[in-house]
Amino acid sequence: MNDKLKHTFSFLTIFTLAACAMAQAASAPKDNMGNTDTPEYRRYLQLTDSAQFFIGKENWSEAARCTREALRLDPANVGNVMLFSNLGLATGMDGKFGESMQCFDIALSRAPKSIPVLTSKAKIQIKASDNEGALETLDTLLTLDSLAEWPLQTRGLLHLRNSDYKSAFDDFKRLTKNYPDNTWGYGGLAKCMEIQGYLSEAAGYYRDAADHCADGDEDKVEFQLGLIENLGHTGKLTEALDVAKDALAENPHDGRLYLLRGWIKKLLLIYREAEADKKLAIDYGVDFQTIERFFPSK
Repeated sequence: MNDKLKHTFSFLTIFTLAACAMAQAASAPKDNMGNTDTPEYRRYLQLTDSAQFFIGKENWSEAARCTREALRLDPANVGNVMLFSNLGLATGMDGKFGESMQCFDIALSRAPKSIPVLTSKAKIQIKASDNEGALETLDTLLTLDSLAEWPLQTRGLLHLRNSDYKSAFDDFKRLTKNYPDNTWGYGGLAKCMEIQGYLSEAAGYYRDAADHCADGDEDKVEFQLGLIENLGHTGKLTEALDVAKDALAENPHDGRLYLLRGWIKKLLLIYREAEADKKLAIDYGVDFQTIERFFPSK
């Protein structure tokens, strides 16, 4: 799982734990004296805590097991909305998509406007390649919060994948306006323009994306690669070499940068240096198909 996804799941875990704690306190099973401190309730809390622990460790099967036991122990607890959501997350991440969607349906039947539940559902729908279902869920999320960052970014990417460039552009524009530090807003705009043939506009967005990256941001090199290729296709070869030089100073072991620098040098008819960069790209593990794209053997 990538770092952004881990961050979102971490936030959801904290939010879920807080929500469960409040709900459970209100609906805990009581003994004949009205006391909620029963062995059953303590076991219920132990299981929910264990499930949260295993979610944090990405041990999905154990998280699902603990959650199922907790649900069987206290099926009437109102906090079970979030337990069903967690079970949907755990089973979905474990590849059991049918069971996962059933869990989310139960959770949403009880809390139809729950942003954490809807967010987890959308993530599992994407993992299951149910892009149409994910778009519907993201639309619901954005109806509840029209400026929510992750749904805007993700819906834009799905629209882009579906070749709905107008909708993708609109989402990415809103993203950059409201979250100027979200580099994938600019990156998404660059892709929208590039795919439609507006290469000069795309170059500007690639620059914006790279410029907004924080130090050490692993996405920066992706935007630099996009910009170098863009400049190569538009004949701005000297500028492309300058971008490649700066990028290699930050990422000297990225073979793709050597490949694109070599390609630019080939376009400039500097053949010996181009071949040297091609060899460096191969040495750094760039796959044959990618090499062939810029240095075709025929």
